[in-house]
Amino acid sequence: MVKFCSKCGARAIPGARFCRSCGTKLDKEKTTSQVNVSEEPVEPVKEKTKPRSSSKKPPKVKVELTPEEEESLLALSKIIPIQKKVETLNKDKDLLEIKFRVEEAITEKEYDADLKKITTAIKKHEKSIADKRKAMASVSLLNLVQDVLEMRERQEKLEDIYKEGRIQDSTYDRLKKEYHDKEEATEAKVEEEEAKLKQYRDNLLYDKDETIAKKEELFARHQVGELTDAEYRAQIKELDARNIEGLIGAVDEVIARMSRV
Repeated sequence: MVKFCSKCGARAIPGARFCRSCGTKLDKEKTTSQVNVSEEPVEPVKEKTKPRSSSKKPPKVKVELTPEEEESLLALSKIIPIQKKVETLNKDKDLLEIKFRVEEAITEKEYDADLKKITTAIKKHEKSIADKRKAMASVSLLNLVQDVLEMRERQEKLEDIYKEGRIQDSTYDRLKKEYHDKEEATEAKVEEEEAKLKQYRDNLLYDKDETIAKKEELFARHQVGELTDAEYRAQIKELDARNIEGLIGAVDEVIARMSRV
């Protein structure tokens, strides 16, 4: 057993009678015979496992989307990872350009081969995104965001042609006011839709927590023999049918796009 000085706390040299740091006499080690072996070892108290239950309170406001809107969000959840792949490939394309044009780390033949490979992959993913978008019903918030961006783009183009002297002041003022008013009105709708979508997300988080609790209950019923394998699998499949995780990811993406407005 390692000994420590009772006065200064310094670690003692094995077999030493005095502390090498402060000189205090060290206590003798207790031998096995001196240890009270009559006392039974205390076993740690095992905490009872509490049944899982939802940690969230039921939402005060229940926001429901139409089946078409939820289907669109689920379609969007499948598009999101493909979009991220395209973003990564575009970065790879830029790095490839730097390696060839700036660093001269690869030959022209290698550059052409890699560029062709990346470009082909990008086109493939972009086609997949376009096909999935065709199958989507419109998501109202995304449409509103797009409307705001279009109004801003029109105002920028209007500024350009006005500075070039291609339109009169009266035309410029009238159109500028029209586009600006539409932008403000649409932004107000965006804020309203965003609040609704955030509440819907809270609902989804609650539903997710409830689903986890239900799955655990089904597991217990299956393990004790109340549910057959087929019944258990069928009920689990029914719980997973809504794809709550996918919906949450899609909602986060929509809100993120909205924040760019």
